[in-house]
Amino acid sequence: MSKPEYLYHYTSIEGLAHILESRQIRFSRLDLLDDVTEGQSKDKVDWRKYYFVSCWTSEEEESIPLWSMYTPDMKGVCLKIPLNMFKTHLIDHSKVPSFIQLADTSSALPGQKIEIECLMPYEKLHGEDYFVMPTSFRDEVWPSKVEYTDDPNLLNQNLINYNEKTDTTSISSDEIAKYKKKVWAFQNEWRFKIHCFNAAPRSLQNKMPNDSYNELMLSKIRCFEKGVSQSYFYMDLDNSIFDSLEVVLGPKVDSAHKIIVNSLIQNFSPKAKVISSRLTGQIR
Repeated sequence: MSKPEYLYHYTSIEGLAHILESRQIRFSRLDLLDDVTEGQSKDKVDWRKYYFVSCWTSEEEESIPLWSMYTPDMKGVCLKIPLNMFKTHLIDHSKVPSFIQLADTSSALPGQKIEIECLMPYEKLHGEDYFVMPTSFRDEVWPSKVEYTDDPNLLNQNLINYNEKTDTTSISSDEIAKYKKKVWAFQNEWRFKIHCFNAAPRSLQNKMPNDSYNELMLSKIRCFEKGVSQSYFYMDLDNSIFDSLEVVLGPKVDSAHKIIVNSLIQNFSPKAKVISSRLTGQIR
């Protein structure tokens, strides 16, 4: 499936201020979203507590339902941002636990310093009690289009698969947060999704032997009792996207709101465009 060149995000003026000032986008844990039924499964694990998403739409045409649901009284903004919006960080491969493979380093010379590109810096990738799976950022799923269906076999699956022949267990992680009921189809949603596991405290990594730390790490990763402690993640935006940013004002913004938005743009993103809604004056 081809991906759109741009994505659109409806938010409040306060939300715009946070994005512009922090240069970050917030990801929310799946069990905190407005659709309380999505992310369910037949497994005993509550996968919603291990996945974080940032929700966008690919529809350029303004949506009255999205204005109503995600901006206060249609007095917020809609952001138009390039699809490849996130900043790339370099990770020192020597900091990563040895059993986690971020890239094929077999051709590297002994002792050679290896830096790997990743959309998260290592201190965010491996928090004090969680670890973000680098496979979250695979091009084929970053971002992915939500599929709308009322098929209960897709909305509520068995996601843990055990292979008796190989005595191995796998998780159909790409299926989690992939489907929503057809009643939500108006969103035309694309979403970025981060998959986390529990992890050994990062502060212990250099305080115990590698083998012992790796063993502790694996035991924590296999623990699915309560979910990760994080409620949100904040992903860094690439500074270049602010030069092409477009901000559409909500249909019901007044002159005071316009002054605030224009002031924010002038201070944080002077090359961005501010555009009036095509629905201005058409909604009571």
